[in-house]
Amino acid sequence: MRLSGSMLFIAAVLTMAMSCKKNDDVIPGPGVDKTGGTDTLRIGAAVSYHPKIANPAGATFTWKVNGAVVGNESAYTFTASARGDYHIVFTAGNAATVDSVIYQVKVWGKYENGFFVVQEGQYGATGGDLFYYSYDSNKIAYDVFKTENPGKDFGPPTSTLQFATIYNGKIYMSVKVGGPLVVADAYSMKETGRIDHLPQDEGHAFTGIDNTRGLLSAVDGVYRVNLAGPAIGAKIDGINSAAGDMMVAGEYVFVLTEGDGIVVLKTSDYSIVKKYPKGTMGFARTKDGAVWAAGDSALVRIDPVSLAVTETKVPFKVTNPWALWAWRSGSITASASGNDVYIAERKDGPGIGGTIEYSGTKIYKYTPGNAASFAAPFITIPGDQYFYGSAVRFNERTKELVVLTLTDEWGSSNDNRWLFYDAATGALKQTVRYPGYYFSALPVFY
Repeated sequence: MRLSGSMLFIAAVLTMAMSCKKNDDVIPGPGVDKTGGTDTLRIGAAVSYHPKIANPAGATFTWKVNGAVVGNESAYTFTASARGDYHIVFTAGNAATVDSVIYQVKVWGKYENGFFVVQEGQYGATGGDLFYYSYDSNKIAYDVFKTENPGKDFGPPTSTLQFATIYNGKIYMSVKVGGPLVVADAYSMKETGRIDHLPQDEGHAFTGIDNTRGLLSAVDGVYRVNLAGPAIGAKIDGINSAAGDMMVAGEYVFVLTEGDGIVVLKTSDYSIVKKYPKGTMGFARTKDGAVWAAGDSALVRIDPVSLAVTETKVPFKVTNPWALWAWRSGSITASASGNDVYIAERKDGPGIGGTIEYSGTKIYKYTPGNAASFAAPFITIPGDQYFYGSAVRFNERTKELVVLTLTDEWGSSNDNRWLFYDAATGALKQTVRYPGYYFSALPVFY
């Protein structure tokens, strides 16, 4: 049947009306703002989240932290109770759809958002400990190990805390002259184990090899360490003199020794692969993977695969740390994100059973391929200050050189200073100063 024009018009109007009704029946989604965000917190701090919701009526809400449901309101307050990385997801849903937004939170451990400096202690009067510098407050916390472990220490006051390093979430602290090797959680500083008696009562440096093995250098060689104990194991064959700094690179461990210079071991079985007799100071590693050391009047680059050695002359004689009880980690450092190497010029003089390293005021920066790098010092520290301890270390977090000084060449000073230099320009950015006979030995970074 053919419809008249008027009937066609009515049909069209009805169709439009039905279409409009269908559109009116469509329920909009919650419309959650998906911007999200990232936050960093200290333990004990809190952050509140109030995501914007365009259409909250009739919606249900869910908050999940690392997959676990923690709330069903439109807002949520996260309190940092434990160190870690947290993935927080807010979900809003109704009959139409489900919307969500993600927040990422990093909670720093109590001692993670900063760095440590090893304090030797005053021989015969007070034992050593670690001081902690906080990036949050720009202040120093004294004696953090003893604070977190009441009644525990690093041996008698005649012992010297000389070395510490962070490995797999733990900090290993080695003590000279009758002290222990102490292990603590690197983020809370709570002790997790110790070895009370070290070989010949003279521990030097520690390095981790894998999840179960480590090495301790000592006054008479290098010893295996069982990390599960921890416990001292057998001595490494072929190293029979004092040993100091060590570094793991690829398949090899590089060891600085008094008798043989640099000794290269296989990480698999600790067999000796190569010796380089000139090395007396080490180690640093650059972005290209090279291992750096120094000895005599040369800066030494070692290829970590071929073990090929390249020497570059430096404008001073490189000192050594092998006098009795005088060992300390070497004054050489580098950035993992660059190829420049920094080395401090030190003095040396007679010590018991060898040469003792002390003092110094100049730091040189070597850029591979730049013959003029050693033409002049990169940094000369302020007048009436002198290097102490390991002198200089690169802070990868801030891209700064942290330099340790006292106001007496031989260390007879209670005027302690940490100098923070811009590693790119050499400009002095900050000086941290405090009184007391503590003797800063070595910065330790995460």
